[in-house]
Amino acid sequence: MRFADRIAYLSHDALDAVRAGLLAPGDLPDSVLRVLGPPGSRWVGRMVTAVLDASASADRVTMAPDVLAVMHELRAFLFERVYATARNKPQQRAAAGVIRRLVDHHLDHPGEIPATYRDSGADLVTQVADYVSGMTDRFALSRYERLFGDRPAAL
Repeated sequence: MRFADRIAYLSHDALDAVRAGLLAPGDLPDSVLRVLGPPGSRWVGRMVTAVLDASASADRVTMAPDVLAVMHELRAFLFERVYATARNKPQQRAAAGVIRRLVDHHLDHPGEIPATYRDSGADLVTQVADYVSGMTDRFALSRYERLFGDRPAAL
């Protein structure tokens, strides 16, 4: 699960950063582009294949060393250039506000949570957290706009 989670968030976060104009495709490390190609859906396939191929010849779930090294480099790069920069603080605050309002709304209106999240037997806070954390950026912003009628300016 750790590989699946990292593959998903690194691939999507890099592509989201390019789409948002925080990065240009050429800003990505050369080694990442050389091994994974241009940012996009192929990244997921290449990293998943690296896990499947390496795991098939090992007695554990693992990833091909060259792709694993690139994945670690991409993670460090995204932390340095996207996640932890002062330039992105307004967007981070706006995104946190979206999440906070979505969580508060669904805590107040649990009937709006899809049944698949309500049937888990978990407490309401966990159900809401699972629902909101599983939203894509686009879905969360769309849901926010439907519920509150606007979109935060920084997003």
